[in-house]
Amino acid sequence: MNVSHTGRCLIAALVLLALPFHGVYADDFDSWNESGFQSHPVRNKPGFHAVERLGITVGGDVISKVTRADGTFREISAGGLYQAGLGALYRWDAIPFSAELTINYHVNSDYNGNDNASFRRNPLEALVYFNGMDRFRIGAGMRYVYAARAISVLNGVTERIAFANARGSIVEIGYEVTPYGWINLRYVKEHYTIAAYSTTATISVPPNTAPYDGSHYGFFISYEY
Repeated sequence: MNVSHTGRCLIAALVLLALPFHGVYADDFDSWNESGFQSHPVRNKPGFHAVERLGITVGGDVISKVTRADGTFREISAGGLYQAGLGALYRWDAIPFSAELTINYHVNSDYNGNDNASFRRNPLEALVYFNGMDRFRIGAGMRYVYAARAISVLNGVTERIAFANARGSIVEIGYEVTPYGWINLRYVKEHYTIAAYSTTATISVPPNTAPYDGSHYGFFISYEY
């Protein structure tokens, strides 16, 4: 694997993910009241909030590889690599809980000249958080993944794999860096079963019929409006 290339991509992505935390809400790291200056931010109000999520994920079985001209290769895994989502969160007032529902796009891809490979899917995620730990929260939930498909064009041969819809479980811990923004670490456990396979190769060799392990770890930034 081209470690330096992957490292540069991860660093660039982390910088982009951090941008929403610098802007109109930057002054919310601190607050002021009649008692003077406070370092503790004002908590989010109860009720509904729009949510956006961006993250990087790693893990899972290798689905395909793209080999570069210098001999290095890039693995397309069932647990990577970038995920973006939009949805809504409801925070209760009387109890320290909140619930979140998001629709997401999760993709892992690479290109090298005429060769390319990708694994794309659309997870619907539902999470419940316990917020009674100052700036920390713990969440757990489920995700339903549909339209999962892997496509590769390697050495002139096109291969397509369609996966059955999958269910996965999520555990997550978050830290509130502003009243509107969170950084989150998560673990997702899920598997993908092949539903259909096609190739343009003269001799078709079906892939392993065993489910692909798509379990992965992730680092996410979420923003509530």
